[in-house]
Amino acid sequence: MIFYKFLVPITLALFGVVFWSAPTTAMEEPECSIPTIVRAEDLVRHSLACNGTQQAINARWQAQQLRAEVVGYLDDPKLSVGVAPQTLGDERFDDGYIVELSQPLPWPGVLSLRKQAAGAQADALEAMQLQGRVNLAKQVRLAYAQWQYHQQLLAINQRHQALWQEFLTVVRAKYAAGTAAKSDVLHATQEHHFLLQEAIELKARIERDLSEIKRLGNLEQGTRVELNTRLPLTDFPAEQWRSSMAKLDQQPRMQMLNAQQQQKNYELSLAEKDRYPSFNVMARYNSLWMNDEQRWVVGVGVNLPLAFGKRSRREDCLRAEQRALRWEEQDLNAELREVLTQTHSHWQQAQDVYALYQQDLLPLAEETLTTAQDEYQSGSGDFLTLLTAQRQLLSTQRAAEKALRDQYMQFSQLLAASGVVFETDLYADASEDASNE
Repeated sequence: MIFYKFLVPITLALFGVVFWSAPTTAMEEPECSIPTIVRAEDLVRHSLACNGTQQAINARWQAQQLRAEVVGYLDDPKLSVGVAPQTLGDERFDDGYIVELSQPLPWPGVLSLRKQAAGAQADALEAMQLQGRVNLAKQVRLAYAQWQYHQQLLAINQRHQALWQEFLTVVRAKYAAGTAAKSDVLHATQEHHFLLQEAIELKARIERDLSEIKRLGNLEQGTRVELNTRLPLTDFPAEQWRSSMAKLDQQPRMQMLNAQQQQKNYELSLAEKDRYPSFNVMARYNSLWMNDEQRWVVGVGVNLPLAFGKRSRREDCLRAEQRALRWEEQDLNAELREVLTQTHSHWQQAQDVYALYQQDLLPLAEETLTTAQDEYQSGSGDFLTLLTAQRQLLSTQRAAEKALRDQYMQFSQLLAASGVVFETDLYADASEDASNE
């Protein structure tokens, strides 16, 4: 049985290739179980490593990298086996069979263009992955700023509750002595209850802020978040500003657009090469031929790339997409430039406002309240003046905390507008520019 002697080794060899090439390794998952978070930047790093959306983007980028490595190879050869069934078991004839091996061969340069196009697509996903890291770091910092802001408001609320406890003691004593009206006692009690209501709302907001932080960081329910109790003051020197403005073309969004343009260039080159024929080489053994000289056949097949209209339309489509990407590049460059300018302006405004509160407005409000309290206790001042002074101090303290929160939030926006994840990356870019100069 010559046919079976020939077919069995080929089949075993093909199964051997399949089993040998089967994947045996799996990607390692990051360790996302952490008992306590104590620093804001640790929270950012943990979120970058464990956030589900970000890890999905990372996995797609890795998948495209692997895909780009295999598209540059030839298509698998094709083995065809045929048999003449009426010859099997018939002693008058040898077993009749046909074995054919064929290999498609594209036009020279097509494989390299396919690999380059897939590589450009992987570069676009890498830029998307970098932009995802930038956006996630910004979201984590904004959530952290909001959480700390509400905590500071709660601390201010508790101090004013204690202050109104003192006021109530004084007002009740003066009312008992006949030197204050009952309305003063009622107003003081009402103000204290307003603060109690605000405290309830702030505690609920803090709980929701913490929940958002855990969502972004993919933290477990039992993870303790013990971050710094005060937001860090930040600075953005002029050299960092100039460096960020000079490197708009290196931001992830711009890199992604450039990679898409490269991909369209390669796809257009592939479409142009589609006008050329591709080949298919084959070798065939046919045992049905009587003469041994006729049993072996080798040949080449060529496709005929007719119907040029569909190819020209596809090329025109790709050229239109190239024009669209060039316009998008101009628009994105202007957007990145102006967003960076506007964000820097917001950050500078928040910094100046916070400095004003610290240097002038807060000391003035505290002195006003102290004076009103002393005058009321001595009998030379009225309760309305004391109430107004307390409300002004409370409002000023809240506004000062809001200015500090805005400063930190705008700095987080500024890092994102500069296309970096950490502040150290920003300083590294600026020092690199200085060394090049």
